[in-house]
Amino acid sequence: MLIEVSDNLKNLSKKVPELYVVGGYVRNKIMGIEDTDIDVCGPMTIDELEATLPKKYSLKVKSKTLGSAMICCGDESYEYTTFRRDTYGDGGNHLPINVEFIKEVGEDAKRRDFTCNALYYDIKNDKILDFYNGVEDIKNRVLRTVETPDEVLSHDGLRILRLFRFQCELNFKIDKATLLAAYRYKENLRDISGERVLHEITNILHSPSKYKKISKPHAYMQALKYFNKGNIWPIFGIDCPKIKFNMVKKVEHKSQGFLIDVIDTVHPISISYYLNLILSDSFGLSKKMVDQYISILSGYYEALNKMQNKPYFFKYFNVFPSIYLLLSHKSKYLANKYQFFYKYIISHKLIVSVKDLDISGDDLKENYPTVKPERYKAILDSLLSDIFDGSINNNKKELIKAVESKLKYL
Repeated sequence: MLIEVSDNLKNLSKKVPELYVVGGYVRNKIMGIEDTDIDVCGPMTIDELEATLPKKYSLKVKSKTLGSAMICCGDESYEYTTFRRDTYGDGGNHLPINVEFIKEVGEDAKRRDFTCNALYYDIKNDKILDFYNGVEDIKNRVLRTVETPDEVLSHDGLRILRLFRFQCELNFKIDKATLLAAYRYKENLRDISGERVLHEITNILHSPSKYKKISKPHAYMQALKYFNKGNIWPIFGIDCPKIKFNMVKKVEHKSQGFLIDVIDTVHPISISYYLNLILSDSFGLSKKMVDQYISILSGYYEALNKMQNKPYFFKYFNVFPSIYLLLSHKSKYLANKYQFFYKYIISHKLIVSVKDLDISGDDLKENYPTVKPERYKAILDSLLSDIFDGSINNNKKELIKAVESKLKYL
């Protein structure tokens, strides 16, 4: 067969009229690289397909409006989509405002994005349908829109992000007219959810690991350069037209390296405030994830500012392994200096958190009822500092007694 498919899919094509494998799976088979998920399509509506499927196969409807469903058979699954014609409204929202189901495969091809993704493999007849010279573009490693770039990119901001992601993952060059149209309609990126934008940027940053057979170590850099050239970053809430990339090329955690490069370019007054603005407001990350990024990156910069060991590890001990991986690429001297103290804390079983004290706010309330609760934190922090310095033991009785002397000053 021209394109290798499973026996389950071959058998399904005998029962379902006009069943095609479409998109990335066909493209990757032609390129000889790792498989993607299998997308299939045909003229049958979801209801017609459900009535036709043999008992061996099950159907899980995703959207009857879009004509999409998952076909499952054992441990295999294929996403099915009915041939359709899409109409988009103004702006860059990814979803069409009107869907018309059709019967012609050639018409369905017109709604695809790029020529390399608009290849249809006719399973039953073992042939590839190529309406836009996609096989030749794959051979020449060119990304080009199926219809005119204006038609394909003017009403779908997600396709612009996918253009840059495919360029990185496949190591293709972008057709000039297609690239210019992407820049022309970049404002449509504002209509894509922050979560989806972050997902695509993350995939771009990790693109070298997508297809190992054609991987290049810094494949993502070309897309980042395209973003710089097109002045795209401000659309994502990043206050600079161009980012100077350095750390992203060095560190394993690409998202952290990317954010360091953003901060080093923008020089915000408050790192934590700026990261919260980007990650929460622009990209929609959860508070837990935002706090983790803020802690790691703040700890990285505090180390570069040579914060004293004791307050540093009271604040960043739990995330220091992640900080060390970043810091070692910026200053080996500082990385080793803090690493030495980190290991010292572990080997000597020193406590670095108030929650590890053998005394709590409840103990203060019980033994010193006249002390106002707002003073508890300062008292407990002072006790932690004394224990860390070795001037007092982490023993409840001893700690309660020590509080009395601190009340004069705290």
